[in-house]
Amino acid sequence: MRSLRDLGQEELQELLGYINELRKRGLNYSQIAKRIMEEKGIKISRVTVARWCKGEHNPFNKIKFVNLEPSPSLAYIIGVYFGDASISLYEKYKYRVRLKVVDKEFAEAFKDALADIGANPRVEYEKDKNRSNRWCVEATSKSLYMFLKQPKEKLFEIAKEYPKEFLRGFFDSEGYVYVDKHAFLSSYIAAYNYDLEVLEFSQGLLSFLSIHSKIRVSKEGGTPVIIRGKEYFYKSNLYELRIYRVESVRKFAIEIGFTIQRKQEKLNKWLKTRTNESF
Repeated sequence: MRSLRDLGQEELQELLGYINELRKRGLNYSQIAKRIMEEKGIKISRVTVARWCKGEHNPFNKIKFVNLEPSPSLAYIIGVYFGDASISLYEKYKYRVRLKVVDKEFAEAFKDALADIGANPRVEYEKDKNRSNRWCVEATSKSLYMFLKQPKEKLFEIAKEYPKEFLRGFFDSEGYVYVDKHAFLSSYIAAYNYDLEVLEFSQGLLSFLSIHSKIRVSKEGGTPVIIRGKEYFYKSNLYELRIYRVESVRKFAIEIGFTIQRKQEKLNKWLKTRTNESF
């Protein structure tokens, strides 16, 4: 059984429309509340139904509307969400979407995407003596929080409509360019993630764009790793999605690319040396 607080922007809109439809059919407030509970598994009181139907209360008064229609900006946000961004519920009913990164241009790109869908983001520069200083982008939005909390298959549907923007967001988060100084021809683009399903989906989008890639296990669960002098263990398998064929790397650079300047410059420099082309 769910409460009204568990509903996102779209579900709440649909519920309000359905309640008004039931009222027009002649159902009283108690009957409507019972029907909603039986059909949709949502608990709503008779008093709330009455206030909504009479226009005495607007359920959207405290909800900040964002544009959740498929768009390049929303696809980029989803890509970043499957990487470095996070969502959280803090204090009392405060829904947060946040990204902390070293690169300013990445933070600005995420901020611009959030602003484009109406999420009103804030940007701060955080100094930390124990690690690298970082840019923090944050937006408070229940609608966006509930949207991103959906099963990943729902988010994949939007990413399919704007594959380049989704992949740019994902690779901005998880991707890097590896250039081997001793074996120059073995250089490649790669992205790491614990979620194999996300990497397989990304691989499918790359294939749709005629970009060849392979997935492999990079680190098995239980493998030790030293981070800032402390030993930790990989909690599960860490997977790598690798783009290594020169033509595929070239196509990625031209059609997708990195928002992060240092990554894109490294990629362009390698391609220029490898193919004698200017990028």
